[in-house]
Amino acid sequence: MKEGICGICPGQCHVALDIEDGRIKKIKKSEKNFASALCLRGFYSDDILNSPDRLKTPLIRTGAKGEFSFREATWDEAISLIGEKYSKIVEENGAQALASVVGRGGFENSTSDFVNLSADSGKEIGFFAPLGSPNNGSVSSLCYVSFGVFAPMINFGMLGNRFSPDYENAEYIFIWGAHPPTASPAFEYETILKAQKNGAKVIVIDHYKSRMCEVADKYILIKSGMDGVLIHTIFNYLNSQDAFDEDFAKKYTHGFDSYREYIKDFDLKSCEERTGVKEEDIKFIADTIVNYKSALRMYTGLEYTNSGMQSIRALYLLWFMTKNVDVPGGLLISPKGKPDRVKRFNNETYCKRIGSDEFPLFDKFMKSPQLTKLPQAVLEEKPYAVKGLLSIGCAVTSVFPQSELYEEMLKKLDFFVTVDRFMSKDCLYADVVLPATTYYEDKSYCVYKNKVEVRERLVEPIGQAKPNIQIMHLIADALGYGHMYPKDEDELLEFAFYNEPETLKALKEDGVYVYKNKNEREYEKYKLGKLREDGKEGFPTATGKVEFESTILKTYGYEPLPKFVVGEETLEGESGIKDEFPLVLNTGARIQTTFRTQHLNIDGLLKHQDRPYIYMNAEDAKDRGIEDGDKVLVSTRRGEIEVFARTTREILKGDTELNFGGGSPIQGEFWRRANTNTLTDNSNYDEVTGFPVFKQLLCEIKKI
Repeated sequence: MKEGICGICPGQCHVALDIEDGRIKKIKKSEKNFASALCLRGFYSDDILNSPDRLKTPLIRTGAKGEFSFREATWDEAISLIGEKYSKIVEENGAQALASVVGRGGFENSTSDFVNLSADSGKEIGFFAPLGSPNNGSVSSLCYVSFGVFAPMINFGMLGNRFSPDYENAEYIFIWGAHPPTASPAFEYETILKAQKNGAKVIVIDHYKSRMCEVADKYILIKSGMDGVLIHTIFNYLNSQDAFDEDFAKKYTHGFDSYREYIKDFDLKSCEERTGVKEEDIKFIADTIVNYKSALRMYTGLEYTNSGMQSIRALYLLWFMTKNVDVPGGLLISPKGKPDRVKRFNNETYCKRIGSDEFPLFDKFMKSPQLTKLPQAVLEEKPYAVKGLLSIGCAVTSVFPQSELYEEMLKKLDFFVTVDRFMSKDCLYADVVLPATTYYEDKSYCVYKNKVEVRERLVEPIGQAKPNIQIMHLIADALGYGHMYPKDEDELLEFAFYNEPETLKALKEDGVYVYKNKNEREYEKYKLGKLREDGKEGFPTATGKVEFESTILKTYGYEPLPKFVVGEETLEGESGIKDEFPLVLNTGARIQTTFRTQHLNIDGLLKHQDRPYIYMNAEDAKDRGIEDGDKVLVSTRRGEIEVFARTTREILKGDTELNFGGGSPIQGEFWRRANTNTLTDNSNYDEVTGFPVFKQLLCEIKKI
């Protein structure tokens, strides 16, 4: 057995491997106990490494786009063609005509660090930025940043990665809009179970009975997308009970009185009707977080509605006003994050980014394009034409809303390059396909909260596959800035830790560097002047306080209070389609055997779930003559797909949950016909972030 770090997803779990003739024959949980006991993906590593769909050589298109028509090529030939075509686009249209997108296949530490090359000013970042293109995006256009950037920055002036639940000291742990068992990695899940074993009570708030609900001390079901109503009602109930510290509110918050005026109509009775949460459960949540040390774990589950970001804001604010922020057992605030490993360059000739007119605050916070507007730039040349695209580990045709629009976009591009491990549907439209290694096959580094560790190569690369970081070096070199990237693994550590000499030395000598914990943890740092650059008490916001009434939202013309918005295509909306589509469509919940869109072509994993399901209430199913396991047609205004019904009473009447990840021709028979984003809408989004509505659209389900 050989100790190693799992190479299937960015979870960086330690595993024990049985390797024979250069192939992984068996994988199991490491004695280091770092691997998640629930992760199934790694147990089929040999299937993944040796899949017949695995890309092994560079491919150059020979037929029309939309066909799997390629010839094998050498790396030199493929990179030369890429350099020639991208350079021509820049010469004829300007650098802004090139765009890049990084997906979950690029969420490896070195890739994430180096793909975000930064100008000296810090204003522009991304792969094509040294050429002058501002259009370097990622799946941040769809995921995490509403929860991890917008809401905490607007409220507190700090990024969400500085907030973490103190499971060890919590009396209650609330899991709201998150599912730790399928996180990447799932380390937190085991931490939560340990805290529960030691006496903490686990409360889950979700729209259906998830795996987390099964182990919870109490779970509360809520209608999809109605979290904001519940949060405002809890606030109003606590306000009516005089539960808030008035001196605390006056000293540390801005706009709390205005918010209290807004929430006065959110009463318990109407909340139960709108959310499906019983009055006694609303009171239970409120009374618990006021009277007990309560940790909060939330994630992207609240993002995908028309008021997703504002609802997340409200939940953060609720935890602050109940004095559960930066206290033992609550939501802790950490010191500033890791050192900056991004290389700098000097080029300041840029134009505005794609989506900056529609989503100016996204532009300010993210310094990247909102890629939900990329089809507009390609198909309509607004605000200007985009002609070339580089995709690194992103399933563009599966993850973005209204997939047919993105397929049309890829087909029209002058030149499209995709870097991947499998012959995905995106390859149908690519001019060049470049084969990337899995994490088992390359040497890199892993960054944890408390240490950095060298990740050794466990098996030799399959065919001619190369690590993402080396592929980026080759393309950059063809465009004139290859010196910004390490050309091989020998240079990687030198490039990555150039400003951390102590870390670099330890990694070279021992393969690991443990960060030194210089001080004991300090709580309520905002009272000690530890959060602001000027050392004054308070928060790094414009007012120096936690902002209920946001100054930055007001400046950009948005609603400054975290108000709940009724979307047009909802059961409370006025779209006029509720009779035709009377069910709420909720998509995106993760399943154990896949990694987003990945691994649905792996036979060993398909044995666990060979088909996509839509979970629906048993009464809704009976009304439609649908029984558990039936093949059904799910339809919206945009399209329809075939999946299979799972009928249950553990989801509220009128709600559904549809598995996500299908739509690629290399996947299992049932999955390949089920691209969830055939049903979604690229023009329906949160007005501030541009995040699509994935969790509160309307659908109908019919038995086939």
